[in-house]
This record gives sequence, structure tokens and C-alpha cells, in this order.
Amino acid sequence: MPKGRVIKIRCQCGQLLFKYYKGGRGRLIKCYLDEIREDHVGILDAEAGRELASPPHPERPACPGCGKELGIIRMVRGRPALKINQGAVQVTRI
Repeated sequence: MPKGRVIKIRCQCGQLLFKYYKGGRGRLIKCYLDEIREDHVGILDAEAGRELASPPHPERPACPGCGKELGIIRMVRGRPALKINQGAVQVTRI
């Protein structure tokens, strides 16, 4: 049985940012880009459902509602991931 779940990630202003498949327990520290299910920020290419090339790829994505910086995109264990600024987002189980 899989140990993960899909969660909604919202900004502190209430704007839905994305739905993410979180594996394991604990706090949300990073979001692997290939585990994002629905993107409302523009991190992923909406047409292809995969990461964009690095020039148009926002290195520091911001909330489309309030403009607050969400984190920074870095390579973690060989996969691109959004390292979350703690306190910038709210997590809701669905």
C-alpha cells in the first residue's frame, strides 16, 4: 500500500498554488517538480505537464495572488525541487 497522499498547497493569502503528491510523513520542506499534480503558479509547462527549460523557468516562483516568494528551485538528489520558504504556505490534506 502506498504511503503517500495528495495535498493542496496554498499561500498564506489563500491562493491555491498546486496539488502535490507527498510521500512519507513530516513537514513539507521541498516539492519535487515531477510530483506536482496541478500547477496554478506556472512552475510547470501546462501543455506538456513537465518542467520548462531553465531560461523561462522561474528560479524563485511567487504567489500569483499576493506576489510573495514561495521558495527557490534547486536540484535535490538529482531531481529539480522547490525548496519551500517555511511560513509561506499552508498544507491541506485532500
